[in-house]
Amino acid sequence: MEAKHMEDAFKFIGLELKDNPDADVSMLIEQAAQKFDLTPLQTEFLVNKFVLER
Repeated sequence: MEAKHMEDAFKFIGLELKDNPDADVSMLIEQAAQKFDLTPLQTEFLVNKFVLER
């Protein structure tokens, strides 16, 4: 089930950034982590993907 949470988190962040490209990505990741009950490792993966690879 955790893979589904990551998929949902990716979709959530992607849609938010599509609607508002200037959104605070760190805040979106934090919201997604809480909303989809992500582990610290999953949250770190999102940070690497959306913040460090930009």
